[in-house]
Amino acid sequence: MEPNEPLPQVSLDARNLRGIAHPLRVRILGILRTEGPATASTLSRRLDQNTGATSYHLRQLAEHGFITEVPDRGVRRERWWQAAHANTVVPDSDLLADGGGLGAAFLGSLAQVWADNMLRAVAATPALTHEWRDAQDFGDYAFTLTPEEAKDLMAEFHRVLKRRTAAAAEAGPTEGAARVSFQFQMFPSPEDRQPRTDATETEK
Repeated sequence: MEPNEPLPQVSLDARNLRGIAHPLRVRILGILRTEGPATASTLSRRLDQNTGATSYHLRQLAEHGFITEVPDRGVRRERWWQAAHANTVVPDSDLLADGGGLGAAFLGSLAQVWADNMLRAVAATPALTHEWRDAQDFGDYAFTLTPEEAKDLMAEFHRVLKRRTAAAAEAGPTEGAARVSFQFQMFPSPEDRQPRTDATETEK
């Protein structure tokens, strides 16, 4: 792949899920995608882990195709790693149907990483400038939607975010800019996860 060629995305399946269904691997992969190549030792300091742990998880990510070694970089036994893809497509519904399977484990890993990100952001809020405290936003909305309407809403969000991502990449860094993380999750409320027809039939 040429240096300036955009990275592809990777779709998760029953084969490669085993390599990413772990919170530390999700976090390592995220760092390599957003911050660029790194070594096991730099990642260990970044994540407050021992080098043996980061080395092991890097090998697992490489074995399953999520990262590749950076050619012609490093000295002695130091190895530099880079992300092989720009982003990840979550498993299809069949892989998520087994609550004890790798699909569910992957989503659990994502949830843990996202929750940790939120907690770190909250903890860092007092140290932000006034401008960034005003710009930061935490919130949620409640809707009543069909599955089709929910998919349409998420597609609209994705279109906006992809447009802004492309515009930012084209414009380049600007003064006063910082990396911004936009997290979102959409799911049916727990009390509504059983079809309403079941309750109606029971009452009859």
